[in-house]
Amino acid sequence: MLSQVTFTTQNELKKQALSKAKQEGLSLKTVLVYALKGFVTGTLSFGLSTVDTEPEIEEIHFRDPSINAKAKKLAELLQ
Repeated sequence: MLSQVTFTTQNELKKQALSKAKQEGLSLKTVLVYALKGFVTGTLSFGLSTVDTEPEIEEIHFRDPSINAKAKKLAELLQ
């Protein structure tokens, strides 16, 4: 069974999300559904923290090993 989800967001944010999704060959619906699935499974999480100073290098840790491997390869290419 399917359910409809409706929410409001800033118009400019929606335009940017639609544009980026289109560039990547996705619909905005696909992006949002995968975000919901990731949130439910724990592969996408949110958190807040306060930091007095910004770190020189930002580290992002993914729970999915295949994403970690791809991120590591990309980081090596960018260095």
